[in-house]
Amino acid sequence: MTGFFSLVGEWFRVGGPVMWVLLFFSACAAAIIAERFIFLYFICPKNYSGLLNNVKKAVGEDKIEDAIKFVSGRLAPTHVLLAVALQSFKEGSSISDIQENVEEAAIHQIHRFSVRINYLTLFANVATLVGLLGTITGLMISFSSLANVEAAQKAAMLAAGISQAMITTAFGLIVAVPCMVVYTIYSNRQTRLVKDLDESVVKLINFMKKKRPA
Repeated sequence: MTGFFSLVGEWFRVGGPVMWVLLFFSACAAAIIAERFIFLYFICPKNYSGLLNNVKKAVGEDKIEDAIKFVSGRLAPTHVLLAVALQSFKEGSSISDIQENVEEAAIHQIHRFSVRINYLTLFANVATLVGLLGTITGLMISFSSLANVEAAQKAAMLAAGISQAMITTAFGLIVAVPCMVVYTIYSNRQTRLVKDLDESVVKLINFMKKKRPA
């Protein structure tokens, strides 16, 4: 482990200031990946079939308070929208009013699935470009230094510059590739959750229509 940290420290020394910029972007990306993982995979359940069946059963038995308890206290957008629909139903609202209330709440809740995910593509693109910038500056330093040193030192100077160029490019890709992979995974998860939300809310409202025609 000590050898690994020594190797990373050497990379940062050789790579120059660009490496710290890349480190900043990697830290930001890691924070977003962790936060979105908790939200998309822990706060939002995998499916809502069991929950919806319990809610519909309670509504069918006119136990609205029990139905509300099934969805209350959870931060998932689907739970929030189901709670809005149930609360409106409890207050005696018509089906059209319930739909309006749910649609109004959905403006904010659906956005929660995608918030900050697009930053991963930004960090991937910027990290790649910053890595290329480090490559260019490293080569510029190498070739500009060759004119001012003795022939015996030229090989060492050129090797140092090329090393800086390659390290910054590699580190930029190390940041960019995971960002793009995770972005794709999270986007697919987001699409599935939005689909589950739509199905759950529509099925509940359709069930309410049978209990209280519009």
